[in-house]
Amino acid sequence: MVNLAHILSNRIVAVALRAALGSYLIYMGREFYADPLASFRRTARPFPHDPWVRHVIRVLACFCLWGGCFIIAAAIAVQILDLHGYVLAVELMAIATIAAWLLLPKLSDASAKGGSEIESTRRPK
Repeated sequence: MVNLAHILSNRIVAVALRAALGSYLIYMGREFYADPLASFRRTARPFPHDPWVRHVIRVLACFCLWGGCFIIAAAIAVQILDLHGYVLAVELMAIATIAAWLLLPKLSDASAKGGSEIESTRRPK
């Protein structure tokens, strides 16, 4: 019988799982930051027309992006470099913040103002 705890305690498996989770959070955060209401358009749920919904989803996407960067940085520091401590935690938070800021997708002028490119072309000038 295969012991799952023994497999997961392997450093290579642990780093690979954390890197996969962190990469998925980064991917998800970038997608939702670029187009916050995309998931509502793809489902049968009612489309939220409140302007604050876009900002809340974008803030949560930034948190997911930061969390993914933190997970990957922590996996490298703890599992590969064998570093531990409170100072490392503060440094990892700073590294994750810088990495998340660098990984934010660029917004077009229309989406930064709260509308999409499709909506901005339909509005009369």
